[in-house]
Amino acid sequence: MRARSPLRRVAAVALLLAASRPGSARAEAGAPDSLGRLHSGAIEVGVAGSLTTVEGQSRATVALRCGSFMGTRIGLIGGEIEPAYSHVSALDTYEVQVGLTWQAAPGARPPHVFLAIGGGVRQEHLGSFSDVRYPVGCGVGLRLLIGPRAAFRSEYRYRRVLHDPVADFSEHQVLVGLSAIFRNPPAAGPR
Repeated sequence: MRARSPLRRVAAVALLLAASRPGSARAEAGAPDSLGRLHSGAIEVGVAGSLTTVEGQSRATVALRCGSFMGTRIGLIGGEIEPAYSHVSALDTYEVQVGLTWQAAPGARPPHVFLAIGGGVRQEHLGSFSDVRYPVGCGVGLRLLIGPRAAFRSEYRYRRVLHDPVADFSEHQVLVGLSAIFRNPPAAGPR
């Protein structure tokens, strides 16, 4: 039951943001969108983080993102790379993940809900001990553009972590962050 809780929170935030969008009920076809739209060729650069506390132990994660989008007949396909750092007690973790995302067609109205698959390599250091693990999995997220040049992004991820010395395990993570969007022209108003 607890495993679904972060996904429910992300869905609730997405619904609240969509319902509270200024002018959402009065938007006319062809009217410029004050929240912005994501277009093919756009480049996203951002920072994200999460903080988890379990039985007095806090784990902080900071991630940097860089990705680009390409328009296809089935929607916007995005590719991104994400280096990240996590710390809990004496354990430091460095990882690099790559991901592939899919969201609605280019120019679709916000909020931009996306699906993701990805994986990478994780290096863990505990004192002089070091080990490598391989997280792979999927996720669902929400990208809400604030004009054509900035975005708020939240994402729920499920990862299966492979090559653990004891046993492979699953992890659930919610990341929240801000992004700068480059090469994303503003939507044109009515003519």
